[in-house]
Amino acid sequence: MKEISVIVVGAGPVGLLTTLRLAQAGIRTTCVDALAKVDASPRAMAYHPVAVKELDRAGVLDDCRKIGSAGRSLCWRNTKTKEEIAVIDRAPSKEFTYENLMIGQHLLAGIILEHLKHYDKASVRFSTKVTAIDQSGGQYVSLTVEDAEGSSSNLSADYCVAADGGRSTMRKLLDISFDGFTFEEQLVSTNVYFDFEKYGWKDGNFMVHPEHWALIGRINKDNLWRVSYGEKPGLTYEELKERLPWKFSEMFPGDKPPDYKLDQMSPYRLNQRCASTFRKGRVMLAGDAAHLCNPFGGLGLTGGILDAAAVSDSLIGIYEGKASDSILDKYAEVRRGIFVNTVNPTSQANKLRLHDDDPETLGDRDPVLHKIRTATPEEMQRMRANDTLAVDMKQFFDRPEQTNGSAAQTNGVTS
Repeated sequence: MKEISVIVVGAGPVGLLTTLRLAQAGIRTTCVDALAKVDASPRAMAYHPVAVKELDRAGVLDDCRKIGSAGRSLCWRNTKTKEEIAVIDRAPSKEFTYENLMIGQHLLAGIILEHLKHYDKASVRFSTKVTAIDQSGGQYVSLTVEDAEGSSSNLSADYCVAADGGRSTMRKLLDISFDGFTFEEQLVSTNVYFDFEKYGWKDGNFMVHPEHWALIGRINKDNLWRVSYGEKPGLTYEELKERLPWKFSEMFPGDKPPDYKLDQMSPYRLNQRCASTFRKGRVMLAGDAAHLCNPFGGLGLTGGILDAAAVSDSLIGIYEGKASDSILDKYAEVRRGIFVNTVNPTSQANKLRLHDDDPETLGDRDPVLHKIRTATPEEMQRMRANDTLAVDMKQFFDRPEQTNGSAAQTNGVTS
């Protein structure tokens, strides 16, 4: 057993899940975040089954299921006619027993925070901003942090995981480029109370239209839904809010104007970006700090959860003497490769498909939708599982496995 310590920067789901996994393995881990509390704005909420498996491995899935909901089916729908273009069944199977989970990322973060209270090896510090990084010693990483009152102090550890979001301070301090582009259109993300189920709508609905393209998905069992839609560029927040009733009227089923209650609204830019490397010295990037993609298809946070799993498994492998430090280079290589070769092109295609000029014929012309419409049950399950997004880092361990089980299993969770 090699005693190590880790600092995790960022207290979103990716950073907190990393902290939890490491603490469960017996690794002393400190998580810091510049915000005063978990960000509760409407952000990611959909998790592919392959990511849900990791939530189960961390022991938090049962609590997630109590708050969130299972996405039972997903469709692409013509916004103008409201007719379905293609439908994919997302029910679990014997081969892959996990569901598509729908839960706001701030709620997931809150659940993980509660679980972290049970581990003495873990601590979480909000209102703690990183201002400098020092790796000159070679054997450790030292962060200069500033609290809410402006007082500075230093934190040191053997390794650091930077999971501090798309505007990552850590990535900038490390001088790692964030290559890619930003789509011209804006995204307006809203949480809305409306009875879509009354009209027979699926738990997830991709709305296809040259102008009124969107994702409408169930958040919970209380008829709270996420409606994320594209808008033309250059509009102010006030202009976006003024246009919202018209946009909803075009997209929602039933009477006009629709009877809805707006809970939250936040505009975002749509990015497709990837860090030039996911490792620099003793710091690894994970989640949005490492890569960004548009939200259509739920690949962003799913990828972040899988980053958390992979970097945690790698650090636990070092701690247990099963892997050398080079496992972290492999983490950076493999996880970056999955984003560049799979997530990035797939997520771009997901967005472009939504504002197709001819929704009436899209189901026949688009190869993905055509495949869904003609897939056998076995092919449908393979598409649903989407296990090509994950990687088992243990296959890269390069040292004989240790027999000491104390770190391999803690609180019933196998690392």
